[in-house]
Amino acid sequence: MKEKIWNWYSRESVQKALIEIAKNREVVPVFQNSFGKRPNIIQFPADIMQHVAEGAISFHGSLERWKNPMELKAGMTKEQLDEMRIGWDILIDPDVNDFEIAKIVSKEIIEALKDHGVKSYFVKYTGGKGFHIAIPFEALPEKINFQDSSKLYPEILQKVIEYIKWYCKDKIREELLALENPINISKRVGKNLDEIVSEEGIEPFKIVNMDVFGLRHLFRLPYSLHEKTLLVSLPIKPEKIEKFEREDALPENVKVSESFLERKVKMHDAEALIIEALDWAAKYKIETKLIVE
Repeated sequence: MKEKIWNWYSRESVQKALIEIAKNREVVPVFQNSFGKRPNIIQFPADIMQHVAEGAISFHGSLERWKNPMELKAGMTKEQLDEMRIGWDILIDPDVNDFEIAKIVSKEIIEALKDHGVKSYFVKYTGGKGFHIAIPFEALPEKINFQDSSKLYPEILQKVIEYIKWYCKDKIREELLALENPINISKRVGKNLDEIVSEEGIEPFKIVNMDVFGLRHLFRLPYSLHEKTLLVSLPIKPEKIEKFEREDALPENVKVSESFLERKVKMHDAEALIIEALDWAAKYKIETKLIVE
């Protein structure tokens, strides 16, 4: 196992991809059963290999981008973090214990983004049970309600995630019922039937967990290995979700080609999504949670 991990991170293309995504991010090595110390960063190939030599299997990075990640400290106030933050990315993480259902949900989220005119979105297999869908900060408007967007984390992200859940719910319900009946769905995801149904029928987001994130949230970086499966957290073209299989993410099958959260994107094309999400959140009085991770 150690040799497999070492060989993967020794690849120049992998090192380059990790260093690229790590710019302005807190990056933490993950070991068999624990996270490394925070804050931490990677800037050079030697940083990556030093962590791997110490037993790191995976690398997780912050959704937030910072002026200087190494100045982060435990116990900082939101105001202090707002001053240090220079941006943040939207990450949507539908988590479900069934790979086919994960594909259905991910495809519907992508359709929702398209409906709102978002072109600058990226998809990656997590290396585990599903997919991450992400939009880079550059696609967001520079100001939201006359405030710098960089300071409006995590409240805007949380409202966007809740809005997308609401927007997709009925379509996902249709797709799930086309796949299986409710009893079989409950068996597939390992939940009791009464846990996943209401008066409206099956509840997609009792089947799928789509968390809202807090301050200093970390996600598995693209081209990192998954710490439990040793599969690659692999960026893919959105249209390839349908036919994607876990074997495609075996290190020996992977070439570094697709990017994830590329910063050279169509500027501000997520503006309509943000406006719709905020209007919806105001109408339904959606509260945000100040979670520190």
